[in-house]
Amino acid sequence: MSVLLKARARLLLPAQRAVIPFLWKVKYFSSGKESAESNPVTPMLRHLTYKIKATGPITVAEYMKEVLTNPAKGYYVYQDMIGERGDFITSPEISQIFGELLGIWCISEWMATGKSSTFQLVELGPGRGTLTGDILRVFSQLGSVLKNCDISVHLVEVSQKLSEIQALTLTDKTIALERDAESPVYMKGITESGIPISWYRNLQDVPQDIIFVSCFLNL
Repeated sequence: MSVLLKARARLLLPAQRAVIPFLWKVKYFSSGKESAESNPVTPMLRHLTYKIKATGPITVAEYMKEVLTNPAKGYYVYQDMIGERGDFITSPEISQIFGELLGIWCISEWMATGKSSTFQLVELGPGRGTLTGDILRVFSQLGSVLKNCDISVHLVEVSQKLSEIQALTLTDKTIALERDAESPVYMKGITESGIPISWYRNLQDVPQDIIFVSCFLNL
């Protein structure tokens, strides 16, 4: 019998012979002990486990909110994850053309809707503030067109770390948090081009009484 098995092994193709030890390794490394070592319990996993045990099953929306924006352990809250040294990159970080084209589109739409006296630029999840900065550059270059328009910038951002970076990008200075904890605006300042800018944690807090609104999601 052993001679027959050896003969069959020699008939196996090289790729087939390579699969056998691979399958053995997969079986070995899929043991419970190995999984525990390669997948340690993170603070967020522990938090979610306690939450589910205490309140029952959670929705996908609740899960994403906890993982991304939890005040203590959320992915976006205390780190800068955008760019070459981060985990991902967005279109505005690759080329300024993206934001500048949007800036031209904003002005075109504003003109098409009758050139209202107010213009509210809103961005959700502004990243490093690069997109808004590129749009405002176009606004400055076409200042003669917008000279009679009251422009304001409103950023919806849950990350304290990213809001600090946005402030430096758009105002070239560090902005302190508002003292009134009940105020929907937690930071406010003036951009380098002289436009008022405010930060909010919820979209619902952005003023709704402005006639023309241009809203973007940083991608």
